[in-house]
Amino acid sequence: MKEFTRYFLTGTIFWVVVDWTTAFNPYFERWLSYMPEIWLFYVGYPLIFAFLIYRRKWSDCGVFLAMLVGAFIVEVVFTGNKLLYTFPIMLIGIPAAISIYSLLTFAPKWIVENRIRQNKRKLIPMIIVWILVSISTFANSLG
Repeated sequence: MKEFTRYFLTGTIFWVVVDWTTAFNPYFERWLSYMPEIWLFYVGYPLIFAFLIYRRKWSDCGVFLAMLVGAFIVEVVFTGNKLLYTFPIMLIGIPAAISIYSLLTFAPKWIVENRIRQNKRKLIPMIIVWILVSISTFANSLG
């Protein structure tokens, strides 16, 4: 399977899992209420980045900058995530969002290119942030 296709499939799986755990957990019905439109994010984001990485051959720096733009468009323009533009919570929200979007963008790339080991010092903090945000989302939904 070509790198483009592997990145696309891996990225789509990452998007479904990460979005469910950070935004909708434990409300499955709420998640379903966004169907099928939410699949535009789940499929579109990995498709765009597969194109930039494997067709246009963008550097990691260029991909990171595109990721910042993509995160802004998704989180602020489309979803209106107040955690990213309300002071003082934005001081935590922005770095957390950058970490999670880095996970969504670069982890599939490192998996496809068999570079997980070389990037584990970057990947581990991203996973920790994702887990903490997921736990926070779940805990906030209970109270």
